[in-house]
Amino acid sequence: MIETHITNLRHADPDVRYNAAQELGKLGDARAVDALVAVLPDTDDKVQYAAVSSLVKIGDSRAAEPLIANLIDNLESRVWGLMKLNIGMRLRHGLLDLLPRGDELLLAKLHMALGDAPLDAHQRAFFTRALGRAGSASEIDPLMATLRHAADDVRVAAVEALGWIGDASAAGMLLTLLHDRNEQVREVSVEALGRLGDPRAVDPVIGMLKDRSEWVRRAAAEALGALGDPRALDPLGEALHDEDEMVQDAAFDAIKQLSTDHFTTVL
Repeated sequence: MIETHITNLRHADPDVRYNAAQELGKLGDARAVDALVAVLPDTDDKVQYAAVSSLVKIGDSRAAEPLIANLIDNLESRVWGLMKLNIGMRLRHGLLDLLPRGDELLLAKLHMALGDAPLDAHQRAFFTRALGRAGSASEIDPLMATLRHAADDVRVAAVEALGWIGDASAAGMLLTLLHDRNEQVREVSVEALGRLGDPRAVDPVIGMLKDRSEWVRRAAAEALGALGDPRALDPLGEALHDEDEMVQDAAFDAIKQLSTDHFTTVL
């Protein structure tokens, strides 16, 4: 069956090619990767999208570099148009999950795009996140520079990327962002500090349990659970009475993480 679908990717009728690409995604067989990569530049928008979607479903990292290259080379494509919408969230996340860490060719293409390509804010944010997924500590400096970008979406992406890389050298900058004017920047900065595990973050993140945004307070509770410092137990106990149920639940889970035989708390 897979051979028939692969053959149909070269059919003259775009509807046949589209259906073949979709079916290959449903099968999830890595033998279809090369054939699907070959139709990424198809002349039909639907076939292009089906090929991208199916490669993401198959989940073979061999497709990562050609997928990113195709996105860079086709900034006005229908695929980009869909990826920028809310309905494209699953595809964006799937592409990021596909990226292998440390692929030099992939990283070179990402740096080229972020340096030279005429990207809009959505595209720059996506490629910035991709750099965080694929890169290492050597990407810290360019990501730090991106924190000064005018678009908040791009700044949020840079913070997330720093958290994914997980290098402690970013902690100082992330701590300064806890007072950023933008709620989402504060939220993802707290999350990133939780991932980094730097003990310097404990007291500042405790302070974020009083942030005016419930999303930041929730992130602070979760980060304190990850940081693992028992000094957070009492502040988290207070957060159990937060006005927002989401924050209460996060505080409860964090307390469970932190509790040991030496520490008890009244819930």
